[in-house]
Formats: sequence, structure tokens, C-alpha cells
Amino acid sequence: MPSNPNREFLLELSTLVNKRVKILLSSDKIYTGVLRGIQDTSFNVALSEAESAGVNYFRVFITGSNIVEITLAEEPFNLSGLASELASMFQPQNIKILEEAGIIQVFDRFTVSEEGVKGTGPIAERIQKIFDKYKAQAESE
Repeated sequence: MPSNPNREFLLELSTLVNKRVKILLSSDKIYTGVLRGIQDTSFNVALSEAESAGVNYFRVFITGSNIVEITLAEEPFNLSGLASELASMFQPQNIKILEEAGIIQVFDRFTVSEEGVKGTGPIAERIQKIFDKYKAQAESE
């Protein structure tokens, strides 16, 4: 089944929601902030905790026709590194990375993303401890 490039583009763009981005406008003005929403037809965007030229804004709405470039302003979460940590505890065959979804599956029952662990029970608690340790270590680097 052939993929739809427009759909793939929108999916890729949607991975930036709730991440810190830098937006370059056609006027050469640059905004940095947390991307809160994207209008899929016009590419209008909403930023929170935004900053431009030393001025802070609670919310900024930018018209899509003024946008030249959107870049991720933070280092992406390293799924592969976390998967390696999980594999050392639960064996590699029990760990699956789904890059396009931004998740790791453990035992096909537990889901791990950069937001945390979904699932309950003793195994989920062990996964959460590994996740917390990995995330704290990544943030301190």
C-alpha cells in the first residue's frame, strides 16, 4: 500500500506538538516556544511560553503564510537508548521500538513513550523505574 506524502507530512509535523520549537518568519523574526497546535489546512500555529527578541509572550498565534521554517529547538527523546536499557532488564526479544509512533512496547503489554509508562502491575513499576532513571540521566547531560 503506497503511503500518502501529505498524511506523512502532517504526522511528522504533529510529533512537534508540545515540544519546544523555533519558528522563522518571512520577516526574519524568530519565535521560540512550545508548539500547542497546528491548523492542518493553513498551517497556522499556536505557541505558548514564547519568546522573540528578548520579549516573552504567554501565547502567540502565527499565520501559516508567514512561516518560512519550523525547527525542533530541543534534543529529541532517545527511544533507542531507553530501549537498550529496557532490553538489558527484560531481554531484547521482549522490546519493540515503533519509531513512527514514538513508543516502545515491552512484552506487547506495556507502552513506553517520552511521557511515561502505560500499564499496571509489578512489571510496569520496574519499567517506570528504568524510565525515570534514564530520563533523569538524559536531562542531566
